[in-house]
Amino acid sequence: MAVVIESERIPMSLEDYEELPEGPPFYDYIDGVAIRVNRPTPRHSDIQVALTWVLKQHVQTHKLGRVHHEIDVRLPSHEWVGPDIIFLSTEHNGRMNEEKGDLYGCPDLVVEISSPSTRPYDRGEKFGLYERNQVPWLWFVEQDSLFIEEYRWTTDGYLRGRSAPPGHIFKPGLFPGLDIELEQLLGSEEVPPLKEAE
Repeated sequence: MAVVIESERIPMSLEDYEELPEGPPFYDYIDGVAIRVNRPTPRHSDIQVALTWVLKQHVQTHKLGRVHHEIDVRLPSHEWVGPDIIFLSTEHNGRMNEEKGDLYGCPDLVVEISSPSTRPYDRGEKFGLYERNQVPWLWFVEQDSLFIEEYRWTTDGYLRGRSAPPGHIFKPGLFPGLDIELEQLLGSEEVPPLKEAE
């Protein structure tokens, strides 16, 4: 996720938030507060593009649904977030508003790429928000180390599942048969550029 500007937390109604013009600046909306976020770093963008590409290849090959980055999500709690990457299964495709390009409801997977400055926000407020809304799967990727971990929602809350330290293969429980080695992937020249709203 982009860097949170702590001084720019603006209390407002959901109606006022939804009337804001399209950014920049960009905001999440949690607990009645618009929270300004900055653009990501080049490393964050590299990870986002590479991981989106890998997920798209797997999801499209197996006809599982769709993968996007830079999509605004209106959760069932009527709060808005802009996850780094989302996966939406075919059975939930109706949650996407094709005209607006926004998702209304829970994605099946949210991926947040965290830096040291965004970790408290991603793993604090946003983790709690995703848990309250019962987002089925949540991945955290550490921008600096490339450590990946997966959480699955249960009736007891999120349970930590599979993880992979830097240089190791991540085998997500959500996608059996998919192997992700981010360090190797980021060094590859095979990853094509992706358009912003793809």
